[in-house]
Amino acid sequence: MKTPDWDGLRTFAVLCRAGNMSAAARELGINQTTVSRRIARLEEVLGYPILRRDEGALSPTGQGRQLLETARLMEGSLAAFMGKMPGGDGADDKTALMGNVRLSAVDAILEGVLVPAFGGFHQCYPGLQLELTGHNRNLNIAQRETDIAIRLALPESGAFRSRRIGFMEFAIYGARADMDAHISPWVDLTEGFADKPEQQWLSNAFGNRRVIGRANRSLMLAGMAKKADACCLLPVCIGAQATGMHRLAQYNVTAGREIWLLVHQDMAHLPHIRAVLDWVSDVMKPLARPLGEARLL
Repeated sequence: MKTPDWDGLRTFAVLCRAGNMSAAARELGINQTTVSRRIARLEEVLGYPILRRDEGALSPTGQGRQLLETARLMEGSLAAFMGKMPGGDGADDKTALMGNVRLSAVDAILEGVLVPAFGGFHQCYPGLQLELTGHNRNLNIAQRETDIAIRLALPESGAFRSRRIGFMEFAIYGARADMDAHISPWVDLTEGFADKPEQQWLSNAFGNRRVIGRANRSLMLAGMAKKADACCLLPVCIGAQATGMHRLAQYNVTAGREIWLLVHQDMAHLPHIRAVLDWVSDVMKPLARPLGEARLL
């Protein structure tokens, strides 16, 4: 009896996790033709189909699910072993890590924290390709729309692991340091953000403010306010880097948002995913504060 090879089993595990050929090929660093060929070879060796194809979506068959459990155990065991080996895919040789990792987050965290730190990431992990996506809509981890997500609220349920990694503080900024926020014009977020805690605080504290413009990104708010000699409410991680904007410290903003790091439970053990999780946790430390208990990744 022929024995399935590791390339086929690993490709099968990645394909089930990724949900489609293109995402699996991207994670493995190969083309879709090779993915398809490995799966066909694996099915030939086993003598039964392991994938069901329904309207373009891929899912394991009944026998495929049993094989998937074995493949994931092997993948996890190998990842743990390599993480302990000098010169392996673990922390002892970060330059050996390869692959593509998709990370989604709100624009403020991407532009205020992760993008400025990207040079250090590349120097540490030259073989990893980090794909950053800013979305006001939360991409779905369960549906493989992203590998890692940074969110300002913890989903109630899902097949993910999570860790609370920080707190997003807000402050009022002005084009001049001596501005009176009660009488100055304002640039606000678009009305779709009206239900967010920081916007509700702003409406309560400055309900009569005169809004002269709106935008859906913090950097645009800062740019518009600077040009129009106006005030705006910004995440501190953005405001501190906004050239020409001044924090109006006399106004104490009491609203803020917890920051959560999420990853699909089937991917948390993978060395290249783990590397990005650790990097994110490290660069987010300036935004950390004592937060009590949280489920650890």
